[in-house]
Amino acid sequence: MKHKDNCEQLFEYLRSILYDDKVNALQIDDLEPAFEKLGKGMQYLEQAVREMKEYSAAISVGNLSVEAPPRENFLCKNLKNIHANLNHLSWQAKQVAKGDYSQSVSYLGEFSEAFNTMTKQLKEREQYLKQEAEREKTHANMVESYNQLLIQLIERSKEDILVLSKDRQETLYCSGKSLSNSKHREIYEICRERLAEKLAEVEAEENACECEWEWEEQVSDHRYYYVATGFMEWQGEKAYAHIIRDITEEKEREEKLEEKAYLDALTGIGNRNLLVGKMKEFLEKSEKFVFCYCDLDHLKYINDTYGHEEGDWYLNHFVDIVQEQIRKKDLFARIGGDEFCIAIEECDKAYLRERMQMIQEAFRTRVERPYLKDFSFGIIDSFEFPVKASVHELI
Repeated sequence: MKHKDNCEQLFEYLRSILYDDKVNALQIDDLEPAFEKLGKGMQYLEQAVREMKEYSAAISVGNLSVEAPPRENFLCKNLKNIHANLNHLSWQAKQVAKGDYSQSVSYLGEFSEAFNTMTKQLKEREQYLKQEAEREKTHANMVESYNQLLIQLIERSKEDILVLSKDRQETLYCSGKSLSNSKHREIYEICRERLAEKLAEVEAEENACECEWEWEEQVSDHRYYYVATGFMEWQGEKAYAHIIRDITEEKEREEKLEEKAYLDALTGIGNRNLLVGKMKEFLEKSEKFVFCYCDLDHLKYINDTYGHEEGDWYLNHFVDIVQEQIRKKDLFARIGGDEFCIAIEECDKAYLRERMQMIQEAFRTRVERPYLKDFSFGIIDSFEFPVKASVHELI
């Protein structure tokens, strides 16, 4: 075969590698010895291009579980970076879906700005909805109160209704429930006592017999009641009606929601909301305390290399070690992906630094992993704080 034929065959092979779905095979034995090495190199290129095409095709349709080509394939280096970034971005999107609006992207150009704007708007929207819900709740309570006190709903109300005479505090009406029932008897007796106390307080005031108020009470079996009490005429006698509603389940739901609002879902310790609230209390009390900020190293590398489950273990491992060295009453919160804060009252700065160094050593060495485990920290004493410093400024 002539040189020209060899060149044409190799050129056709290269064209087929780049453009054909099914590459025409190259017969090395048909080439002259001088062209055999080049032919073998082009066969290596064919394999690399095929791997790159298959890899990019999988990523282009969102298959992030696809296995990356081997390290020797130099054509896929940038694709692997994109793959890792997409994996991390998917995890961040899931975190945002869970309500973690601290997630931010800084490595994807214009998309980073769009993502960060989205999380900011979601956070603002959530705050707005919370405010709207609070306003609705206040309005609903007001409407409910006036309806209970001004409209006769005795026969169709699901609440317990207890009517007591003003002068004697005797029972004039009970909404069909037995007074001997221990579940109700205690709250009924408390209503009687509260009415006597209230009337004694306002006895000298003008129109004292026509007062109305709302209150909550917890009884001995740990049940909670909301009570609206108001003056009324009952069959020609001055009386007070107590509209009693069992709000135990509502209280339990509120407590669970409040707990979620102030706890980090992954680690179970406090979150940024808790930190800001508690630190404001510390600053307002102006008492001695020490504040420590921690930043874990290598979290993104661990997530990208070993997966996010390993990254979660890394975070929880750090939390476990810190909790061994601080008291339950000390403030410990996760304020970002790999950022944590500790605040301890009546503590010496040098003592906390020594503690943090012990935590750092335990974190580095206690459990063997195929990567480095470490974190940075900084400590400031309350006496060093600027006047009227905010939590953000302290961090």
